[in-house]
Amino acid sequence: MFVAPGTGEGPAPKKDRKWLWGLGAWLFWFIIADEVFEAALDWLVATGGYGFSNAIIGLLTLGGCFIGIQRLHVKHRRLETEGDPDPLPAPYDYQTQAQGGVFAGWAFGIITWVATAAWLVFVGVGSAMTFWPILGTTILWVGRMEMAHARVMDARRGQPPALMALSEIPQGCSPIFPTRWLWSL
Repeated sequence: MFVAPGTGEGPAPKKDRKWLWGLGAWLFWFIIADEVFEAALDWLVATGGYGFSNAIIGLLTLGGCFIGIQRLHVKHRRLETEGDPDPLPAPYDYQTQAQGGVFAGWAFGIITWVATAAWLVFVGVGSAMTFWPILGTTILWVGRMEMAHARVMDARRGQPPALMALSEIPQGCSPIFPTRWLWSL
């Protein structure tokens, strides 16, 4: 059926119901999946001990992180070859915008490794979780991937990488670890 634009006739616009999917996933997790997950963990610990359960959880975490990193890699390559459909405005560059994510990735990665080491020292090897160091390393790696992607996107635009950010750092400070500059703020 043909409807002339601007006449107000025709089918009603689609409603955005993404929140229903989120609500459904939340209910599924807290009603069903959480109980199943806890029962599976109890069974893993009872069957093979903490080492076996940590190995299984570590392998599942490693597989999920690998899939996530591969998807991010594909997304970055698509943006780098086809261009960004929503590019940053002229005074901004991608590398400066990526610095917050890189800092958060490094902070989370280091915190998870320190927490795991502290857990091993104070609690013992038998109850250490392999989940956190794998996840922390993955998030650290994603931060590095984001920075490499930002450099490629800046080079693609013909813009020197982080020109404005480097010009704001005082003389004598490292642009990679600007600790003196941060403390002076």
